Amino acid sequence: MTNEKTFRTIFLISIYIIISIIAFLTFKDHGVHIEEKFHRLNGLFWLNYVSQIFNFETIASLTEKKMLEINDYTLNEAGSYMDKYGVILDLPAALIEIFFNLEKIENIYYVKQFISFILFLIGSYFFFRILYERFNNFFLSVVGMLLFITSPRIFGDSFLYKDVLFLSFFVIALYFFLTLTDNFTKKKLLYFSFFCAISFNLRLFAIFLPIVFFIYLILNSWNKDNLKTNLNKFLIYFILLIFFTILFSPYLWTNTLSNLIDIFKPLERASIGENIKILFNNEFYPNRNLPQNYLFTWIAITTPIVTLVLFISGYLLYTMRLVKRFTNIKEKQFFNDLWRGKKEIKDFINFLLITSFILTLLIFNSPFYNGWRLVYFLNIFIIYFSTLQINNCIVYFKKNNLKSNFIKVLFIFSVLHNIIVLVSYHPYQSYYFSELINENKKNSFEGDYHGLSSKHFFLKLNADYNYNFFKVAVASHTPLHRGLESIESNIRKKFNVIGQNYENADFIYKNNISEVNSKLNKKYDIPANFVKVYELNVNGVRIYEIFKNLK
Repeated sequence: MTNEKTFRTIFLISIYIIISIIAFLTFKDHGVHIEEKFHRLNGLFWLNYVSQIFNFETIASLTEKKMLEINDYTLNEAGSYMDKYGVILDLPAALIEIFFNLEKIENIYYVKQFISFILFLIGSYFFFRILYERFNNFFLSVVGMLLFITSPRIFGDSFLYKDVLFLSFFVIALYFFLTLTDNFTKKKLLYFSFFCAISFNLRLFAIFLPIVFFIYLILNSWNKDNLKTNLNKFLIYFILLIFFTILFSPYLWTNTLSNLIDIFKPLERASIGENIKILFNNEFYPNRNLPQNYLFTWIAITTPIVTLVLFISGYLLYTMRLVKRFTNIKEKQFFNDLWRGKKEIKDFINFLLITSFILTLLIFNSPFYNGWRLVYFLNIFIIYFSTLQINNCIVYFKKNNLKSNFIKVLFIFSVLHNIIVLVSYHPYQSYYFSELINENKKNSFEGDYHGLSSKHFFLKLNADYNYNFFKVAVASHTPLHRGLESIESNIRKKFNVIGQNYENADFIYKNNISEVNSKLNKKYDIPANFVKVYELNVNGVRIYEIFKNLK
């Protein structure tokens, strides 16, 4: 048993070392996304704020100087959204920039991206622990963890923090939630509240964790004495959650109550909606009036088919089982009838979380853009129920070795398929579409929202044309000039991005991002005196196009 445990540990560590090495060698290929500059400014702003409170004069002076150097007419003022964006990665990244005296702007961003990916890997380990403690099957847990890591769109965004950063901390918080169902300890409750607070700092969606925790404790209270005990547990958890939430949010250090209320203002802004149009299935929709199938369609066409089938079947099978249990509940055995054993409690919690998330998003008609990236954390549950379904099949066919082995091979094949996709789409895994959609339809949806193609674009022009100076216009809603910070300064200074000033441009950059209905609004139409000279196409997805002025 000891030898087997040692082998498993070495095997798992080896997987993570290999993934980390590959990531280290390739992560700079991704370029920088359009919001990098804002998040750097956000981190410096809050580091300056904290430094002034604790009288760290040197750091306060350096951050003040760096903030003044960040100039961008499309960038909001530092602190303008201080109630909206968390500091969990932004502030430490700013501190690293100061401490290590990072000067090259591209290196500042790349260090932050690599940290983001490492946090994603740490989150994936906790997901492995969730699977292993549920199924007690090392093979199943490792393959499920690899499916989690290699989910193409998730992997592609893992370097860009924000959405996948929330996923990473959410899954850690979920792990400690689930361990509390095995045996309650104050230490686990402390960890749960700690990572809940970090998750909440990144996304308001984390509020579902305390809500579901409360529901679980109530359902688990089958007598008055147990109810009192569980309510006391929740009270302790809630106090810790509030404490850590304030601790991790400098914005809450003053005027705590009113500022805590302000944190929820993004929900109010979202209910009003922005005046932008979303390209979805070759039609443009206001982002507050998207089709009901928007979220489901995006998940379906960007999730590998085998994973999608396993998830749907696993989720539906569990739903039917739960409904059957619910209809057969006996009054005095509610708890025992709703779930049987600690393993089924974990299934119930995951089911309740994903179901409540989706129902809330649908009922309140939540605004989306750029697919389902705002809710990438749902991939936790997609892979969980996929793994649950594989486990169901293995148990069902356990007396038939041929069928049981076939199921295992299918599971491994899913991982291999994802790896092939990651290689073929590199470094644009964020724009993956599954085989469920044909190539002619792939460009009927939003594309390069993050503007990652800007690095490739600038380097492509510099390599193909012997210009001393490039004037570049943008036929897109993408702030292309921010992408200049992904390349060396000696190349960067050769480019001048002039917006939609097409008549004075040498070249025009165009991707599949528009905030208006481009079928009716002609602001991004290419002038007749420009001709397409290049198109970057990856597996049928048109990443961007270059048009050259013929004058």
